[in-house]
Amino acid sequence: MKRRASIHVTGIVQGVGFRPFVYRAAKSLSLKGYVLNLGDAGVSIVVEGNSESIKELIHKVEQDPPSISRVDKLDIEWEESGKPFNDFIIKKSSTSRSTGLAPDIPPDIAICSDCITDVTNPNSRWYLYPFTSCAACGPRFSTITNLPYDRPNTTMVDFPLCDTCNTGYTDPLDRRYHAQTTACENCGPTYRLVDAQNRPAVNDKSIAGAAELLSRGFIIAVQGIGGTHLVTKVTDVTPIRNLRTRKQRAYRPFAIMARNLDAVRAFSRPTPMEEELLTSWRKPIVLVKKRNWIDDRNQQSEGEGAIPDDSLELISPSLDTVGVMLPYSPLHHLLFQFLEEPALIMTSANPTGLPMYIHPDTIISKLESVADYFLVHNRRIYQRADDSVIRAISSDNAVFIRRARGYVPNPMRLEGPYGPSTIVAVGPEEKTTGAVLKSGRIYVTQHIGDTDRLENIDFLSDALNHTIHLLAVDQIDAVACDLHPEFLTTEFAEALSSDKGIPLFRVQHHHAHLASLIVDHQLSSNTRITCITADGFGYGNNGSAWGGEILVGGFEEYVKIGGLKQTVYSGGDLSAKYAVRPFVGLLGRELSTREMLDIVEGSLIAPGISTTDESLSLLLEVTKRKVNAVQSSSAGRYLDAVAIALGICSENTYDGECPMKLESVAHKTKIRLEPRFNTNSRGTFLDIAESLKQLLELKKDGAKPVELAYAAQWFLGESLAKIACDAAHNEELDYVGFSGGVALNRIITNAIINHITNEHLTPLIHRHIPPGDGGISSGQAVVAAAKLEK
Repeated sequence: MKRRASIHVTGIVQGVGFRPFVYRAAKSLSLKGYVLNLGDAGVSIVVEGNSESIKELIHKVEQDPPSISRVDKLDIEWEESGKPFNDFIIKKSSTSRSTGLAPDIPPDIAICSDCITDVTNPNSRWYLYPFTSCAACGPRFSTITNLPYDRPNTTMVDFPLCDTCNTGYTDPLDRRYHAQTTACENCGPTYRLVDAQNRPAVNDKSIAGAAELLSRGFIIAVQGIGGTHLVTKVTDVTPIRNLRTRKQRAYRPFAIMARNLDAVRAFSRPTPMEEELLTSWRKPIVLVKKRNWIDDRNQQSEGEGAIPDDSLELISPSLDTVGVMLPYSPLHHLLFQFLEEPALIMTSANPTGLPMYIHPDTIISKLESVADYFLVHNRRIYQRADDSVIRAISSDNAVFIRRARGYVPNPMRLEGPYGPSTIVAVGPEEKTTGAVLKSGRIYVTQHIGDTDRLENIDFLSDALNHTIHLLAVDQIDAVACDLHPEFLTTEFAEALSSDKGIPLFRVQHHHAHLASLIVDHQLSSNTRITCITADGFGYGNNGSAWGGEILVGGFEEYVKIGGLKQTVYSGGDLSAKYAVRPFVGLLGRELSTREMLDIVEGSLIAPGISTTDESLSLLLEVTKRKVNAVQSSSAGRYLDAVAIALGICSENTYDGECPMKLESVAHKTKIRLEPRFNTNSRGTFLDIAESLKQLLELKKDGAKPVELAYAAQWFLGESLAKIACDAAHNEELDYVGFSGGVALNRIITNAIINHITNEHLTPLIHRHIPPGDGGISSGQAVVAAAKLEK
């Protein structure tokens, strides 16, 4: 007996080849009806035929959809057969938009294996074409101008299809059916290779020409899917040194792109989880351990095509990891086809703190003193998107350092109850993202960066406005920002609040971290947790600098119940750059000037000023008098002090350099520092100055600095976890979380997890939202929503 079923599918079902998949499945089962893209409301399938065949179709949709799709929900209504259908067809997409719905917008997708074959097969019409894609792969988010996701609503509207491409585009059995970014060399975008004067560097064959120049050691600015990379070879230290000099980037690590997984294994030993991330369709940068750090510091990397150790050290100086990704665009595969290099340096071309360059003229003019040549294209990049960066912090858990290409704009779903409010959150100052909360989902923007520059405020505004447009938001109910009164993001939020006449919610930095963990684990909106929040800086509710707090609370409220004992650090922001300042802040009253000089003499105390008897005496005096000083509980400053005390690092030339190098050199040990806790009416606080004294005594007694580095980090994690677990037991709470930039540290994180587990409590570690400040906007959004609806 014939039946009819109306099936409404929601999830990531647009821009991923979902409708052709349904078409082929329905045809194979001799079903009739149609599949329809509902714009921002998912996909509708109306199907008629044998009931068992319809059930088989439903099973395929649920259990075997395209690998890059995600089916969140199927609503099925069974009916008796009505007016019969003649065939099964794909209907033209609906253009209607609903202000009450929260759509899934496809992210940029790495090139699939079929398209790699097309690009490298001399018999293919897409042979050597660097913009090859199909319905299962290619740019999405970076090209979308509107919904539904159809070619006229992407930047590919600038490239009308030729007759041959249009034949595949309109054939439901072709894998390029409705592939919105498909094109060929006859109708699609093109690359050109030019010099700094915008003159052609080769007559034709731009990519082969670029590869030849790379093989000779030149530096090329390469425009990609969502931004621009600076690219050079890795088998010669000279171009790497040149890139560091020209980019004025002495120590900050570069990312590399390896030819394939075997090339990665030649200089590293990636874990199964890291290999899974590297080879996924999202293709993020993954931090992997250098092989010569895993085995023996003196052992050379080995294997055919291995990166020389001197090059690897220049790529990520004094670090045990290197950020690596695999080719994710046709261009990348073509460059390696013309090269013999095992990998290429592929680092962001924009100066630190500025948005990525996406226009060819800007790329050439801004990078003329950095790059020798420029490989640029004529397809508009509508939304910038950095490479995402991920690191494993345990054998089964990886966290985001930066969430962008391949993951944005996938939303986070909230677990109810949640209200109907639409909230815009603007993030903090550093590593900023914005967020839009709508219909129980949070859409976090791509990584914006540090918003102490107006250019990045403009980038943030553009990213948020684009998200609001795609979500068809007709009314914003409130805006959320950081508690800090002087952030440019705060000014931006104040202006938005005033302009639209909506409430402004100022959310304490670490409260937002706590809330982001609840969102990350999709816990109910009324969940309360205990949370360790550890980072470099967050503006406290009393105006002091927080950075090592234990909070208890949920979306609506929080209470600080302990953390690190506050310390006076002189120099304001200078204390975050020069490690001698937190060292003096912690031990200035405990050690003599001579004892301190024996440890820190010669290290920079300010730009161009070394630590001497005179400069140290002056620093001690201004610290004592609290001149231009900050009172802080920062975990980051403690790690800086440990790094200089052990002779490992004395200056953060980039954010987190001292703590990163401290973690890199650490050797596992049984040495443990004894914590000293001070309890008063405000809570329980860890005396970190006392631990630093213990560290120096152990060093004096002959303990190895590399083992003391491990002991200090384990001590910090375990001690904070003890305060948090005691509070959880007192409050009868099951969850103990860890958030903040320090949650990227493996040793500290594992010490915390170990203690929480031993206390028979449940640890919450970030999985989908960055633990650092890139996750703050999501926390701001839910806190504002909870307060608005209270």
